[in-house]
Parts: sequence; structure tokens; C-alpha cells
Amino acid sequence: MPDKDKPENIFQKPINRRNFLKISAAAAAAGVMGPGLSGCAPEIYRGHYPDVPENHVSLSPNGKSVLILGGGFGGMHAACELLDRGFEVTIIEKSSMLGGKLKSWRDPGFGIPPTDDPNWKGYPRDHGAHAVWGFYNNLREFMGRHGYKLATFPRESTMYNFLDKDGSQAVMGSAPTWPGPLANLQRGLETKHAIEKLTGEDPGAMLYMNKIFGFDYESKKQRAYLDSISFPEWARLVGIPDKLIYKFFGPTSEMAMFDHIDNTSALYMLTTLSLGSGSYRDMCVDIFTHPPGETYAEPIERYILAKGGKIIYDMPVIKVNHDGRKIKSVLAGDENFVPGVKNWKCNVCGSTFPSPAKPFRCPVCGAPITQIRALSSGPPKEYLADYYVVAMDTPGAKQVVAKSGLLGDTYFDNIMKLDATGVYVVNLWYADCNAWERRFPKHGDFFASGFKFLGITLNWAVSRKSKDGQDRQYLVPDYQGKNINVIETQIANTERVENKSDEEIARLVHEELLCVMPDLPVPTDFYVNRWDTYSPQRTGYEALRPDIQSPVDNLFFIGDWVLTNHESVYMEKTNVASKMVTNLLLDKIGQKQGRMKILKSGDPDLTMRVLKALNNPYP
Repeated sequence: MPDKDKPENIFQKPINRRNFLKISAAAAAAGVMGPGLSGCAPEIYRGHYPDVPENHVSLSPNGKSVLILGGGFGGMHAACELLDRGFEVTIIEKSSMLGGKLKSWRDPGFGIPPTDDPNWKGYPRDHGAHAVWGFYNNLREFMGRHGYKLATFPRESTMYNFLDKDGSQAVMGSAPTWPGPLANLQRGLETKHAIEKLTGEDPGAMLYMNKIFGFDYESKKQRAYLDSISFPEWARLVGIPDKLIYKFFGPTSEMAMFDHIDNTSALYMLTTLSLGSGSYRDMCVDIFTHPPGETYAEPIERYILAKGGKIIYDMPVIKVNHDGRKIKSVLAGDENFVPGVKNWKCNVCGSTFPSPAKPFRCPVCGAPITQIRALSSGPPKEYLADYYVVAMDTPGAKQVVAKSGLLGDTYFDNIMKLDATGVYVVNLWYADCNAWERRFPKHGDFFASGFKFLGITLNWAVSRKSKDGQDRQYLVPDYQGKNINVIETQIANTERVENKSDEEIARLVHEELLCVMPDLPVPTDFYVNRWDTYSPQRTGYEALRPDIQSPVDNLFFIGDWVLTNHESVYMEKTNVASKMVTNLLLDKIGQKQGRMKILKSGDPDLTMRVLKALNNPYP
């Protein structure tokens, strides 16, 4: 860039011959497919759970062993794929359960217990709502292959409800009624009108929406440029007003990336917007059937064990032992274990901490006393395998790298530069209350902007109604029939509350909810979960991300924070990485059978390809 403090404005360049040819080719392709095709997407991408026949395999043992370090989202998926292809797999997990951020547990200390259920174990708690966008084709392919189903988020005619503290509100996401590729035009016009309503002015939405659609992930030049600036910097270059940046894109960043929009790179915001713009299905949101630990993580655990896999719980990884070219073993166990010293362990996050008495809640993640137990493990142990897959979040991976003597290599040094971000998930129980239904009769959630504490906010006790008024589907079945609202908000700007007590955080959230629903009663109960291991998508991070294959021949890294060169984000990216590492290991051992087909995320829509070519701002 000519001025290192100011990104180059490259949006005034004229269309050159190369781009003209690209536009012509894309337009011709769309013409060949015909205007009557809805979205013009291949058949495989149109189903709710794409089916890839070649991914259905169950192969004989191949004699090679894999040790997966971490039993979260990526570790679970990689274990399933590798076991299906004949590998001997062992997972080492620091907590007492699989699932990572999909863990859930029962808490008898929250809410009002039922009086008619003698077997009641407590209401379910988890890390918060987990959205699964329609463009998560690879995750959905995995789920369909294993028979796992998602729950449709309650919605009427629209999916996205943006609400600012100043009272401005806009909804979008209506099911299109125009035929074929015109459906995309209809969705674009709806978004334009919603943006204008949210900002209270006509900001020339179509002009900069075209710039958004012009992003082409396949171009490494575009990706490098967009990685070098924040989204607000990029947005101002294309004429997006600040009011819109913080009212519309701000809540999106906090919901999807748990980070303030000023920190978010233009690359990740545009990637997310690009993936959601392929078709109406792409922007639809489903959620894991509640509680996700019981409906998703536990079935995967049973599958892994049934296939002969092993899971070692309560075993945090300390370091890998290596000779510079090859990992020899892994040392794992609780370093804090000292005979005779009173230490405690959290079943949920796996943290250990000293305390003379059993604490009321985990001081790290906020899990209740029922999930805390005395630390009883012995000294660390050594584990051996042919291959090692690090399926941890960035804090965990950084600890292993730092303790393993791997620093001094650019690959590992860059990992140490990747930070984590956090989110506080606050749930408030309101008894004898239907304030939500009166305020949001057509929505189960809203995207908040302008508030200090409210982020993406939803009502867990909401139900989806059929046309005849009968209940058809619940978000949390345990909450139904009690005339309650159980409202969750996710605080992404955790620095505003990190030094406050749970009681004070709950009070501050309730006070802001009163700005939205003045008739809310005093909350009956509350809880706060504190998570600080999410992967941020900040400026310059793409250049730091490690390849799945490390410089050490038998060491691999997977997760939503690694480099895949595949247009995907969040849980979808983690699933893509688990399939990619499976193919890499098959290549390592020379096994041709079982190679995985990895789908494009989102519908490869030809209409959108034409728009990208026509509006490409990067000649």
C-alpha cells in the first residue's frame, strides 16, 4: 500500500479486458443453464442434508494409529471419519465430556423445578445457541450421513430481526416468491429496503451491496488485501455509512465472531456475507436439537466407541515430545495434581484450581457446583501413535506449542500470535411472563445494536406454531407449558463485564431488556456462562493461520482457526478441516480407498457468479 496507515482505494478502477471476458463467460454460463432454474444450483446442494455416496465407507483396519488431542467439534468429527477408514483412533480430552462448545449439562440449581417429575435431573445448560446456516454443506453432509437432524428455528415470514436501542428496527429474510434467478434480485431488494429502514435514510444501498457481491474468494489477491484491513475501513471505502456499519454489520460480527466490528477483518465479514448470498436456503438458520450434548455429542461418542475408538477423559495435553522431524509421544495429565493438596476440577471446561472448600461455581467458565469435583488424577502419562492431530482451540494449541520446544519456526511462531476472544452467555428466567410474545410475536430472537450488554438475544421458551395454532416444535421442550420466558443474550464485548459478579451482570442485562420489553417482571433466576476460547477473525489473521500439515511430518492442526483455502467459516470450516486431515492421512499411508469428497460451502449459484463478475472491484 502507498500509505501504510490508509488502505489503497481500489474501487475506482475501470473494467479491463480480462474482467470483461470473465463477465461474458459467467453470463454465458447462466444463459446455458436457463433462467427458469431456481438458483441454478446443482442437485446435490439443494437438499437439507447433502448426500455424497462416496463418503459412506466402513473400511478394514489399516494398521495405523492416530492420537487426537481434543474432543471438541473438530476432534469428534475427525475421529468418526478416520475410524470409518480403518485407522485406530484415540481421543485425549481435558474435560469429562466430548463436544467442546456443544457440551451441555443438567443444572438442578437453575429455574423452578417441576413438581410432577420425580426423575428430574435439572434444566439443560450449554454454551449458548449454536446457529447452523444453510450454507454449511459439509457439516450437513456429515449429519445426514449419520442420521443427526437439526431443529428449524421458529420463524414466521422473516428470519432476521435487527433492533437498535434508538428504536429503529428492520427485518429481512423473507421466502422469495419471484421465479428462478429473479429470487436473488428479490432478496437483494428486500435487504436494500431493510437497510434503508434501519438507517432512516437512503444510503445508496445497491451501490455498495454490489461491492459486497463482487468479492471472489478464489482470488488470493483479494483475500490478501481484505485480510489487511478491518471491515469498517473497507466499508467506508465503498461508501457504507457508519450508522449502518454499527447497526447492521456490528450485531452480525458480535453474533458470528464474538468480537467488535472494529476488530473484524474485511475478509471474514465478506466471506460470511458471500456464503449467505447464494440462495435463500443459504441464509436460513437452523439450530442443534436441544440439549446439544445429549442429542449430538453423546451419539457421536457412542459411534466412536462402537467403531473401536478410545476416549480418555480428564486428561489435558501438556506437550508433544519430538526430535524436530517427528512426534514421538504426547505427555498428558493434570500438572496441578499434588498428593495432599486440595485442588478441584470442572467437568465442563476441564480447568483445575486450588480452593480450601468446594466452590459454588467454576471460577473459569461459571459452571455450577454440581459440575465441580475434587481432582483425583495421578501424575502425567505418555501416549504414543503414528500420527497426531491437534484439535484444540487456539489457547490450548498455543500452550502445547510453547511447552513442546517448537518455537523458532515461522509456522509455530505465527500460531502464538493468534489470540482468542470471549463471550458471556447470560440466561434470565422470568416466571408467569409472556412479555416476549407480546413484543416479538413473529420472532424467536433479535439482533441488538446500540446496547452496552445485549447481543444476539433469544427466548428459549418460545415455540413454533402451526397454522391451526397447535404447538409443532419447541426450542427447549423442558421449558414448555410453564408460562415463562427464558431469555438468553450473548455479550461479546466481555471487557465491559469481566470484572463484575454474575449478579451484577444479570442486573445490567435485565435493565437493558426493560428498554425493549418494559413489562418484564423481576427475573426469578439467572446464570452466566463465561467462555474465552473462541477464534476471532481479526485483521491480519489469515496470513498467520497454520496449514493443516505442520512442518513436523506426523503432526497436524485442525479447527476453525487453521488455513484451509476453502471458502467456509466457523463450524463448517472445522468440519472441512476434519475431512481435509482425513485425506492427508490417507495420502500419508498410500491408501486410495475412502478419500473424502469435500463440497463447496453454499450453493454454487450461477446468478451470483454473474453478479460477482459484473461488480468485481479488484481488476
